[in-house]
Amino acid sequence: MKRRSRASQPMSDDEHRRLPKYSIGVVSQLVGIPPQTLRRYEEAGLLDPARQDGKNRLYSDENLSLLQEIAELADQGVNVVGIRHILQMRQQVISLKQEVHEVRTLLMHVQHTEYVIESSSEKKKEHE
Repeated sequence: MKRRSRASQPMSDDEHRRLPKYSIGVVSQLVGIPPQTLRRYEEAGLLDPARQDGKNRLYSDENLSLLQEIAELADQGVNVVGIRHILQMRQQVISLKQEVHEVRTLLMHVQHTEYVIESSSEKKKEHE
């Protein structure tokens, strides 16, 4: 992992959530999932922890949140394949919501621009 220089900006909340910092043993205790199960979830592609020097797994706060979701789904009887599909659908919903937000913002800008142009055009007509 690269070190940040002291002159750089402080970490954003998002960067802090993604920062790998917990060993598999700590995560196992925090989430209540045995290390073997954590390894199986990784093998199944449900999460991708960082690797310290290519060996030890390091988990972030974001990984912990994801593992809590995975554990809740597993407790409800959903198998690994089902969990993967649910997580993919949730990610697609998040992406689509972001896209809708961006399109709405763009539409508002276009409508505002049209309003400004129309107002300007009407003022010109009034002064003629």
